[in-house]
Order: sequence, then structure tokens, then C-alpha cells
Amino acid sequence: MAWHSFMAGVAGAAMVWATAVAQPLQGFDAGANVPPAFAVTSFYDASPRLAGAKPGDLLKSEPVAAPAGARAWRIMYASRTWDDQPVAATGLIIVPVDKATRPRPVLVWAHGTTGGARGCAPSLAPDPARGFLERGGAAGYPIDIGTPYLQELLARGYVVAAPDYQGLGGPGVHQFLVGDTAARGALDAARAARRVRGSKAGADVVMLGWSQGGQAALAAGEIARAYAPELRVRGVATLAPSATIMSPVVNQLFRSGTPHVYEIIRGYVSAYGLSSDLLSPRGRDLVEVAGQGCILEVFKEVGHSKEPGVIADVTDDPAWTAALERNQSGLRTSAAPVLVVHGSADGIVPFGSTELYQARACAVGTMLQVDRIEGGEHRSVIPAAREGILHWLERRLRGEPVKSSCPSPG
Repeated sequence: MAWHSFMAGVAGAAMVWATAVAQPLQGFDAGANVPPAFAVTSFYDASPRLAGAKPGDLLKSEPVAAPAGARAWRIMYASRTWDDQPVAATGLIIVPVDKATRPRPVLVWAHGTTGGARGCAPSLAPDPARGFLERGGAAGYPIDIGTPYLQELLARGYVVAAPDYQGLGGPGVHQFLVGDTAARGALDAARAARRVRGSKAGADVVMLGWSQGGQAALAAGEIARAYAPELRVRGVATLAPSATIMSPVVNQLFRSGTPHVYEIIRGYVSAYGLSSDLLSPRGRDLVEVAGQGCILEVFKEVGHSKEPGVIADVTDDPAWTAALERNQSGLRTSAAPVLVVHGSADGIVPFGSTELYQARACAVGTMLQVDRIEGGEHRSVIPAAREGILHWLERRLRGEPVKSSCPSPG
């Protein structure tokens, strides 16, 4: 497909985005009981060694239950925010027990939205080193925990690093959808994996991210050469990534009552010193909820709201516009090939977001493959993409040619 034909479809992608902005509480029962955040234990208190630590330094660790044939640790490690402020980040490292004859590749799993409170960290859950468990599953967890395809990844010899993100688990205000903060935490988790005794983790790294974590994985690919040059990021696979924040309908999105907006506002006000004047008194209350509980609690409170939380257009504030724009994925060339798998029926992150990302990423020269799953939804894309993603990651580690979804010039 020629480039001019491709770009002619971008306006259509914007219209798709505009018509596909989700009903904020679709499929959620506001009257349902919502489990609270996990209790934050003393392990998650910042280490006194943080002040002199380098990004990726392992500050502390403790063993946790692991799947058969693996060992696992809960870890705290040093990281940095987008503006280079030191933070203590937490997460999991899961390692196969069989002997490795060469350094193992590291897969970094960047999870989807869990919430803004410290207790929303997936590593805090009982038995956290496990296969992916959907929110509201049989065990009744209030957040998603676990890693998709975990047994397959371990069988293929990966060391799995699963960061919680800054402000989840460890202290601080979670900078939700601040891509470079999450990206640094993800790359530093790969660095920390190499410091876990017996992990045999090497410098080859692949990223796997979903939803919020998709944005983190994309940003990690974009900053890897500058931030972590000793790592060889070989591929970035994403599932329904939050790649387009500054959309053509961003004002509509902010005013729609979508619960994630209050996570964004809390995180961006903290990260960039932005004004919260766009909020009504009820909106300020919802931002407080976003900091005290997990995302389902925000859903519940939004479901009980009878007045708007956002009362001004976010694009009327140049500082807000600039902050949203800087967190668009695809403005910088990725150091590694990118795979995006996205469902056409996604009601949380509309497929139009990926189409707009594709235009940006192709324009700057990122090697990009987009796989559209017809009828796929935000969660169903995870099992649907399993075989394709596992094979794609293996091919990246072998250095095989990459299929491109970018149009040819001319």
C-alpha cells in the first residue's frame, strides 16, 4: 500500500476513535461488592540504600511461591521517573529451575491498569507468580495479577520480570500513563533480574505489554538505547496498547466519566505539576478515590455519580495539552521491532488508537507489524494472541526478518 493511500485512511481512524469511545461503565455493576486493595506490607517500605543506588540495583528480595519448575522472588529495585527522580520500584522475578548453558533472555511483562493506590500492585497478591488471572476471577482478586503465557515462557527459557510500576507497591504517587516513567521502571526491572542470584539473566530483552502496559512497553522500546544501552531490546509485543492519549476526542473522553480519566489526572498533576482546575468538587473526590483504591473502586464511585467530574476542556490548558502530547506512542523510533495485536471490537482502547499510532510510528521509521483480530475485545485478545506472540518473540531473538505493516513509499 502506498504511503499517500495509507495517510488518507488516518482521518477515518480518527472518526473510528471518536465513535468508539467506550461507555465508561459498560459491563460493570455499580452495585456489586468491590474487594479492597491489598494490604501493603513492610517489604514495600523504601530501602535506605536507594539514595546511592543506580537504576536497576536490587535493593531487597524475598522468595514467593512459584509455578512447578520455577523459582520466584518479590523484589524492590532502584528506578527513575521521567524527570530522573530516584524511586523505589517493586515487582516479581520468575526463573526456570533447569540449568542454563548460556544467558537467558529476559521477558518484561508490563501489566494493564490495576489502579493508583500502592495496594494495587500485582506483586502484593497472594501467590502472585502465576499465570494471568482476570479481574473478578474465581479467587476474587480486585486486580489482574499474574503473567500471560507464563508456563510457555518458562518452558522456552525466559526469565520473567514483572514490574508493578512506580507508585504501586513502593512509595509515591503512581504516574499513570506517564510512559517514560513506566518504561524506565520496566527496563530497570530487566536490569534487576540480572542481579538476582541464580537467574542467569542475560542482556537480551523482549517486552510484552497490555493496555496501560502496552504504552509502557512501547515507550521502553523508544528510550532503550539512551536509557539502558547495555540491554539489547530485541522486540516489543503489545496487546491493545494505550498508544494514543491525545486523541481527536480527548475533551469528550475526559468529560465522559470514564474512570481511567481520574487516574490520569492524579498521575499527571503529580508528574508534571499541572493544574486540577478542570475538576468539579465531585471530580476532586474521584481523584482521591483513585489514590486510595484500585480501578474497580473508581468504577463503583463513578457509577454513583450524578454530576460531572470534569468541567473544563483539557485542551484549553497548554500545559495539559503538551503533557498529553508527549505521552503519545510512536513519536520516537523504536530501538526494536514492534508488534501490536488489537481487537476490532475493543470497547476500552478502541482500535482507532492503534491506527493513529501506526501512522506516527511508520512516519518515524519504526519497524511495525499490526495484527487486527476481528471481533476481538480488550480482554479476549490476550488468549487469542498467545501463539502468534510467542512465535513472534522467538523470531526476534533469532534475528529473523520482520514483517512490516507500514506502507511502502510512493
